[in-house]
Amino acid sequence: MPSASTGESGGGSAGRSLAGYMALIGLSALALLLVFDAATAYRDARRTVYEAHDRSLRAALGLMKSAHVEPEALLVRLAESLDLRADEIHFAMIDRGGATVAGDGDIPFAPPDPSERLRFENTHHRGSPVRVVAARVEPEAVAAREKGVAILVLAESARVRVETVHRLVLDELRRHVATAAVGIALGWAWLAAVRRGLAGPTEALARREAEDMTPLATDDVPKEMRPLVEAINGHLARLAGLFEASRRFAADVAHQLRTPLTLLGAQAQYALRESDPGKLRDSVQGIATAARGAQRLCNQMLTLSRIEAARGAMRDGVRIDLAAMLREIALDLSVLALEKRIDLAYEDGGGAVHTIGNEIMLHELFSNLIDNALRYTPREGRVRITLTSGDGIGEVAIADSGPGIPIEVREAVFQRFHRRLDRQGGGGSGLGLAIAHQIALVHRGTIGFDDVAGDCGFVVRVRLPLAGEPLDEPPKGS
Repeated sequence: MPSASTGESGGGSAGRSLAGYMALIGLSALALLLVFDAATAYRDARRTVYEAHDRSLRAALGLMKSAHVEPEALLVRLAESLDLRADEIHFAMIDRGGATVAGDGDIPFAPPDPSERLRFENTHHRGSPVRVVAARVEPEAVAAREKGVAILVLAESARVRVETVHRLVLDELRRHVATAAVGIALGWAWLAAVRRGLAGPTEALARREAEDMTPLATDDVPKEMRPLVEAINGHLARLAGLFEASRRFAADVAHQLRTPLTLLGAQAQYALRESDPGKLRDSVQGIATAARGAQRLCNQMLTLSRIEAARGAMRDGVRIDLAAMLREIALDLSVLALEKRIDLAYEDGGGAVHTIGNEIMLHELFSNLIDNALRYTPREGRVRITLTSGDGIGEVAIADSGPGIPIEVREAVFQRFHRRLDRQGGGGSGLGLAIAHQIALVHRGTIGFDDVAGDCGFVVRVRLPLAGEPLDEPPKGS
C-alpha cells in the first residue's frame, strides 16, 4: 500500500507521515479524554458509593435511637450488609457530660452543632481510614432515656468504600478503552480507505513516461480527493505549457540559425579558396556580418524566452519615468536618423510620467519600436514620439511617414519570425514586434496600430498603467 505522504521537508529530513500525524493527534486527544473521563468516573463513583453507605449508617443510627436494640447485634448485621468484617465497624454512646457510656471510647468525632442532626467526616481510627457519623439523640428517645445517651457515633472502615469506587472506575475505564480501541480501528480503516483512494492516481503517475502530461482521470476518484487530483491536473497543464514552450524554442533556434550558419560555412569555404586579398577581405567581412546577425538573433530569442517566462509574474518592479526614458532612447537612436536624414522629434507634457515595471524590458520595448520606425521610414521622412497621460494610463505614440502595415496583417506581426515580404532593407529576424508585444503584456499594457489621420503614415500606440503617488527616492530612468 502506498504511503499517505512522502513530501520532503526543507532540511532534507524524512517525509511526514499522514498516519503518524493522525496517530499523534488522535492518541493525544484520546489520552486527554481518558484522563478527564477517569476523573469524572472517580467523582461519580465516589459520590454514589458514599451516598449508599451513608444511608446505611443513617438507618443504623435511627434503629439505635428508637428501640431496644443491642448495638453489637445491630453492628453485625450492618457489617454483613456492607460486606465488612466485624472489626471494621465500631460504635460509641456518649452521655451529656461527654463520657462514653458504651462502645469504643477512642473513636474520633466532632459533635454535631445544635442546628444539625448528623455530622459525617472522614478521619482515622487506630491507624486506618474510617467514615464517622455522629448524631444527637432526643431526650425522649426510648433507648437514650434509659442510659442518658446524648450522642451516638458510628465508625465504618473506608476499605470497602475505596475498593468499590476503584472497581467501578476500572469497569468504566475498561468500557471507554474498548470504545477508544474501536474508534482507533475505525480511524485506521478510514485512513486505509483514503490511501486506497490515492493509490489509483499515484500508480497512474508512477507508470507514466517523463513527458506524459495528460490529465489524471477523475471519474473513480472519491469526491474528497477530487480537489487534489484537479490541482495535480492543473499543475500538469502548466508543465505541459512549459515543455511546449521549450520544444518550440529549441525548434525555433534550430530553424532560424540554420540559414546564418549555412551562410557562415559558405563564406568560410569561399574564403579558403580565395587568394586575392581584396576578395578574401570581402569574404571575411561577409562572415563577420553573418556572425553579427546570428548573434543578434540568439540574443533576441533568449530575450523573448525570458519575457514569456515572466509573463503574469512581474517581480522587482521599480518606478520608472517614461518621459526621461523616451528622451534617452530618442537621443541614442538619433545617429540612425541622421544617417537617413529623418526628422526625429519627441514631445511630452513637460512633466514626469511614472509607471512601475522592469527598466531593461521597457527600454527594449521602446528601442525596438522606435528602431523599427526609423528603419522602415524612407530617407528624409519623419518620426514623431509623443507621450501623453490621463485616467491612470500613459500612452506612447510613435508615428512615422513610412508605408505602415496593412490592416489584414496587423495581428500577425506579433507572431514570432513574421517578416513582411513587401518591405525592403529591413534585414530583421521577425522577433522585434513579438518581443515588444510580450513586454507590454508582462507590464499589463497593450500595443495597437493606427493610421495617421489625413496624412500618409503609421502610428504604433503603447498604453501602460501609471504608478501612484511619487516615492521618496528618485525614479529609475531619470
